[in-house]
Amino acid sequence: MTDSVTTPPVTGPPVPAAGHGWGMIRPRSATERHWAEEQEVIGPGLQAVMLLSRLCVADADGAVLTDVDGNRIIDFQGAGGVNSLGHAEPRFTAALAQELTRATAGAFATPARLDMVRVLRGFLPEDLDTIQLYSGGTEAVEAALRLAKSVTGKHEFLSFWGGFHGKTMGSLALTAGARSGLGPLPPGCFSAPYANCYHCPFKLTAPGCGFACVDHARDVIKENSTGALAAIVVEPVQGRSGNVVPPSGYLSALGEVAKEFDALLIADEMMTGFGRTGAAFAYQHEDVRPDVLTVGKGMGGGYPVTGVIAAGTTMAASPFSDPSANSSSFGAFPMACRAVATTTEILVGDKLVENAAERGREMLARLLDLTELAPLVGDVRGSGLAIGIELVADKKTREPAPKSVVQSVYLELMEAGVLVMLGGNALRLYPPLRIGRELADTAVGIIRETLIRARGDA
Repeated sequence: MTDSVTTPPVTGPPVPAAGHGWGMIRPRSATERHWAEEQEVIGPGLQAVMLLSRLCVADADGAVLTDVDGNRIIDFQGAGGVNSLGHAEPRFTAALAQELTRATAGAFATPARLDMVRVLRGFLPEDLDTIQLYSGGTEAVEAALRLAKSVTGKHEFLSFWGGFHGKTMGSLALTAGARSGLGPLPPGCFSAPYANCYHCPFKLTAPGCGFACVDHARDVIKENSTGALAAIVVEPVQGRSGNVVPPSGYLSALGEVAKEFDALLIADEMMTGFGRTGAAFAYQHEDVRPDVLTVGKGMGGGYPVTGVIAAGTTMAASPFSDPSANSSSFGAFPMACRAVATTTEILVGDKLVENAAERGREMLARLLDLTELAPLVGDVRGSGLAIGIELVADKKTREPAPKSVVQSVYLELMEAGVLVMLGGNALRLYPPLRIGRELADTAVGIIRETLIRARGDA
């Protein structure tokens, strides 16, 4: 791996003429056979969008998926933001293929890890200069909780309604609204409303509200804490709830609350980090400094790698820093390090963060009027290439569209040629960060046409 990359034009695969070549235009007989055979062995509990679409991918290139029947679909699902570089990016696949012939297992020092360190030195924020690698998002969040406990000597955490932080015990305790039927959770975790201005529980409007939700979060801590708040854990953009973007100043206000209680501010950037929102990290859209970041998804370009980022002085806290105290079976394996190094090199060299900002602004501008033109669209919001389209049953009351309607719209979009992610009653768009203007315009056109004709009678 060299220190520089050849920069190709930021574009996508050839785009067919409008109305030709996209969507489910061929019978899905091979898909039906493929899916049925897989399900003989695969257990239940797969992602809802996978079960709903039953999509069987034969080939993927950039932002285009081809199923086993030959149907071509524009991929704006992107594995929930994982597909940052685009499918089968040639430099990425070449780098990982070469690494596969070297050392594939073991977390010893390797050329791949040294390359990653060198690349990250120029990419990480100056005051958040160390990283510990893991293999799954919830694993990194759990590590961040242990780090907060080690730094503060305390054990309580505040998280927010509508957020998502993982499915293991500690991270699940932070994930309000996703705990039904799972029994007792660890004590010391409490939650408050997020700054979701479209559904403000206080019936106020920003910025005149003066961040009433932050004041309420402060009260939640005062009323629930035993004086042992270790950290406030927050997503700069809430993914699961439909890419909810808080008003400017919200993260800074939460940072002040954390300081009041001598606690850390943990920014969960699992979805937003490494360029997704048009900044290297989403918190950088504000004048705020989190103490800890959790990252993943897009930083590995599709390889399963996540991380915890913090200042070296923060990471030095014991017992977090004790030998083997926060190691991971697959953390810092050569393949993971090569994936992070190569992805980051390409993000920087090809200016994909800047492309995400520009394409995101253009797409959002073309989608905003759907709140007036599309019967089901209540809100459109986004930051870079994390865009949310919320579907409602009633625009005045903002009552969420029924699950059946949301699923029907999802399938209509797939039939028309665009695959999206779901989150509650919202459609979530996660194109590759290198999406070109022409393909983005084609996808937005399909989305517009589909939503303008969609009705809530599913």
